[in-house]
Formats: sequence, C-alpha cells, structure tokens
Amino acid sequence: MSVHDPVNPEGASATRSPLEEARAAIDALDDQLLALIVERTALAGAIAAGKEAEGAGPSMRPAREAAMLRRLIAAAPKDLDKAVIIEVWRALISGNLRRQKPVDVFVGGATDVTRHFDLARRHFGASTRIARAEDARATLTRMVDTPSSAAVLPFPSASGPGMWWPILAERKFHGAAIVAALPLRGTPAGPEGAVLMTGAALEPSGEDTTLALAFDPHHRFVRSLNESGLKGREVARARTLLMIEFEGFVAEDDRRLVALSKAGLDGVRIVGVYARI
Repeated sequence: MSVHDPVNPEGASATRSPLEEARAAIDALDDQLLALIVERTALAGAIAAGKEAEGAGPSMRPAREAAMLRRLIAAAPKDLDKAVIIEVWRALISGNLRRQKPVDVFVGGATDVTRHFDLARRHFGASTRIARAEDARATLTRMVDTPSSAAVLPFPSASGPGMWWPILAERKFHGAAIVAALPLRGTPAGPEGAVLMTGAALEPSGEDTTLALAFDPHHRFVRSLNESGLKGREVARARTLLMIEFEGFVAEDDRRLVALSKAGLDGVRIVGVYARI
C-alpha cells in the first residue's frame, strides 16, 4: 500500500505498520470532524442571525444546552467517559456564544475562588473574560450592571459562603436568576458546588430543580407545601426568609405558587432553575 506521510512526504516505507494505519485513520477522522464543526458553526451563525433579525431569544440557553448534553450522554456507549462529551460540546457551545456576543463572567463569594474560576473556565471556555469580585454582593452587582454577563457563586446553603442568597430578595437583584448548577454533571452542593447566574429567561430542560424565595413569618412552610401539591424542601432559612427547592420545573405563573401563598407563605418568587445531568 502506498503511503503519503505528512511528516515524511517522500515515504520511508511502501507499507504502513498497524500504528501508522491507526494514526492515518485518526487523521482522516479529524478532517471529517473539522468539516462537521465548520458546518455546525455555520448553522449556529444562521440561527443567531435569525434571532437577531427577529429580536427574539437570548444567546445563552442553559436549558437547551443541558437537554442537548443529556441526549448525547444517553446516546453514547457506556464505556465512553461522559466528561469528554461535556467538555467537547461545552467548547463548541462556548465558541458559538462568543461569536454571537462575548460574555463577561464574574466570580466571587467563595472560600476557594480558584476552584470557582476553574468551574467558570470549564463552562465558558479558555477565551472567556473572567474577573474576580470582592464578595457575593459585588459579584452580583457587577453582573446586573454589565450587559451580556454571568456570575459564578457558591451553591446556596444554610451556612458558610453559600449563605449569600438572601440578597436575592432585594429589588435590585430581581432581574438575576440562577440558570445552572456547576459542575453540570455531579452534585452541585458538593465541594465544587456553584451556581451560574445571569439575566437569561428560565426554561425547562426536561429534568430540573427549581429554586424559590418566600417569607415564612409563622413557620407554615411544611403545611403550605402539603396544601399546594408541590414537592420540595427547605434549603436554608434567614430569619423569616426561606430558600426553597422544588422538584421539577415550576414556572413563575404556576397556580400551585398561588396556593402556597394562600396557605401561609408571603412573597413567593422563583429565583432559579437548574438542570440535572
């Protein structure tokens, strides 16, 4: 078999070894992958142009991205490292996002900011601008004051760095929403736990957890939850203010939230949805 070796064009041998055959096959696959990436990028660009012309739809679609990754993982062979799928497609998604509209990412509030920088970098790609803010409030403030931006903060909790969540009750931050939990695959409340916040619309991905705030001055949360028909739990409490986690996607106009209010909770407001992969 004749050989065309890009490293040795003259060809030192007339036949390929099994190793050379494998390398040549990888080179051919790389060429095919590149052609597919070019085609995918063109299609993403056409979609972005159509959305801009119609003046509709955010560039960042966390729910659609999560549903895409979940579908690809389900279709992959069991022995394929699922992290590889997420890394490859996150790189493609982030690259297309930067071409549409560069995103500024702010990180703050964590004990180990380096870890959260890493989560942000893995999610948005190596070329994304990431800046550190002094604390959670400063991080959120920079996000709401900066167009096309996102914030990475510790996952909401009852104590420690994750106790920043009560500031979401302030009117200034009502436009901010939790749209993803990082890492995308894993336990968000674990050592690496973080949330991604932005102004993107909340959408269902097919397998979600919804976060809400409510005031519970008379400690009626359990009774209210039972009467509303919603399934959930109390994540954290700051005096009368609760952070609640609901199973599934709960829209802002869900009638069960009205029932929750009638049963004793005040000011119930959805503050985020994150997909489970």
